[in-house]
Amino acid sequence: MQCSILDSYKKDILENKTMTAKRKKILETSIDLFAKNGYSNTSTSEIAKIAGVAEGTIFKHFGTKENLLLSSITPFIFEYVLPEMVIDFKNVDVNEVYTDFRSFIHNLIYERFNFLNENYKVAHVLFAEVLYREELRVQIIDTLMPTIMDNFNHILDYFKSKKMIKEDIPNGFIVRTILANMGGYVVQKYIFNPDKNYDDEKELKYIEDLIVNAFSL
Repeated sequence: MQCSILDSYKKDILENKTMTAKRKKILETSIDLFAKNGYSNTSTSEIAKIAGVAEGTIFKHFGTKENLLLSSITPFIFEYVLPEMVIDFKNVDVNEVYTDFRSFIHNLIYERFNFLNENYKVAHVLFAEVLYREELRVQIIDTLMPTIMDNFNHILDYFKSKKMIKEDIPNGFIVRTILANMGGYVVQKYIFNPDKNYDDEKELKYIEDLIVNAFSL
């Protein structure tokens, strides 16, 4: 399997010439443990042991465990995850790419789910930690939503002009519905009940049908 987005991030940390070797090792270890066990279940003593440094070194470099989390996750989210998750529809010739609204929703759901499935640690970090931290959540929303809406407005306005979807429903509501249903399944699978056996094909088809049936004419 190709190198995951988390592996790329850690590789870039290790190749960073401005960081000390100890800081690199602490960041690399902490993001692995935060992704695997969650913030609350990861201690600085465990990070220090695996990183091969004294626990005091962590506090010397980062001050607090919270600062360590933010130092490891914030650049990961904004420089690696979000650019990969946002699809640019603005320059897409919709008529050439999608035959109808269903084909667009199908492609969107499966592409984004496959990305998260191949990068399951990304899903864990993003949903298990970030969504519980208001400052990061607000920062992500403020950064991401204008770009998301710019992209979706282009393609949804096209489908409305072709009388494929309901014109009286605001684009923002359609986008929120799409994100809520996709995000809900990912959170359920990776965070709330990760040990359950899921039929992804069946679940994603339910989501696709729900969205298409809700907004199609």
